[in-house]
Amino acid sequence: MPKKTLRGISTGIVASVALLLSVWAATAAARSAGPATLTVQVDLDDETRQLLSDAESLMGRGQADQAFALLAAHEFELAGNPLYDYLLGVSALDSGRYGEAIFSLQRTLDVEPDFSGARMALARAYYENGEKAQARALFMQLLGEQPPPAVRQAVNQYLAAMDRRPAPKSRFSPFFETVVGYDSNANASTDDGTFLGFNLTPNSIGTSSPYAAVGAGIDWFKRSSQQSAWYARLRGGYRDNPDASFVNAFTASGRTGFAWRKGSFFGRAGLDAYWGARDGHYNEKYSGADVELGQRLGDRWDITANVRYGAQRYVSNIDILDVNRMLYSVGLRRRFAENTRVRLEFIGGDDSEQIGGSPYGNTKAGGRISIDAALSANVRLFGSYGQLETEYDSLFFGVPREDEQETAIIQFEFRGVMSPSLTIVPRILYVDYDSDINLYRYDRTEVGVIFRWSPK
Repeated sequence: MPKKTLRGISTGIVASVALLLSVWAATAAARSAGPATLTVQVDLDDETRQLLSDAESLMGRGQADQAFALLAAHEFELAGNPLYDYLLGVSALDSGRYGEAIFSLQRTLDVEPDFSGARMALARAYYENGEKAQARALFMQLLGEQPPPAVRQAVNQYLAAMDRRPAPKSRFSPFFETVVGYDSNANASTDDGTFLGFNLTPNSIGTSSPYAAVGAGIDWFKRSSQQSAWYARLRGGYRDNPDASFVNAFTASGRTGFAWRKGSFFGRAGLDAYWGARDGHYNEKYSGADVELGQRLGDRWDITANVRYGAQRYVSNIDILDVNRMLYSVGLRRRFAENTRVRLEFIGGDDSEQIGGSPYGNTKAGGRISIDAALSANVRLFGSYGQLETEYDSLFFGVPREDEQETAIIQFEFRGVMSPSLTIVPRILYVDYDSDINLYRYDRTEVGVIFRWSPK
């Protein structure tokens, strides 16, 4: 176990703490030393001074268990003394008693909040106890205190260790889903009943409906090395809207690709496809490819660039909508507490029309911010907000057209509910679509709960 040394304990004098820091390495055995000092004034009688000195000597010889036993016998009369609590906490930490170490070291900081050596030991105790969020917060506080280089290096190694995840295992996972909910505008249509003086058909006016959906698919992940893997996902589903059956939909989708990482760089390349039918009849399909490259910028930041190209095609009577689509994005991701990430993306692109005289060619620009956070071991939060502006190349009904879409999503994921195989996901989606052409203006709120079952 690493050693901690406490010198010069006496009545009304300055205590200097030299702390040998344990640091994480790939083998979990490499250690790095760095000093941390603190000025603490305490009153100690001769007997207490001797006790602490004896405990210090035991720890110096690597006998943390014996040091803890010696100190713990005097906890009733000495608890609250920051030097005693610090040594008790460090001996508990080095002897694997992480819960007791946390309690004693927190007690030290309650009395001496500027004791950076105790803060470092407490951060390590949280780390060893698996409480990564609390450990990260303390390590970040230590970095803000301008520590010596060796201490800064040790802290950064701990932070890097928390961000470094074991390479995932190869897997083949079938899944089944059921979704129930309510959609305020199931056909994503305008609320206006007329356009250019003509009455719209009921199917062209926004219609609310409860809905139910079922789906099934597979997730496949095959690691080809420690730094690369193949992946695939296939899914098929059907959604029923009792009050808007004309948009009942069957969909099938799939994607596959290859992901890699080398040093601070990472990336992926993949293919994806979609097929959809409404009211029992095929009406659209898409196939495309995308490539993403990224780099880690230090311990906290990632930057990515993504390019996607594909063909969107519709059934013959509406093939005027056919376009080839190019989308690109630049993203910046910031990692905060354990398994919590915030991402900012800037999005652009264009649709090139494929039918002569089609007005559906356009350019797009927008942005999105999202958060993905672990609230506990089995609960995750995902939320996002985005805006996308689309400017069309041609006139619609004799006037220019520009659309603006706002989209917000929030959902919670509860894993292992009643069974390790069951995940429940309550979800809210809101879309506000504005356009220069009132025929295309609408807003929509969808509230639903997903029940997903995947055998373990």
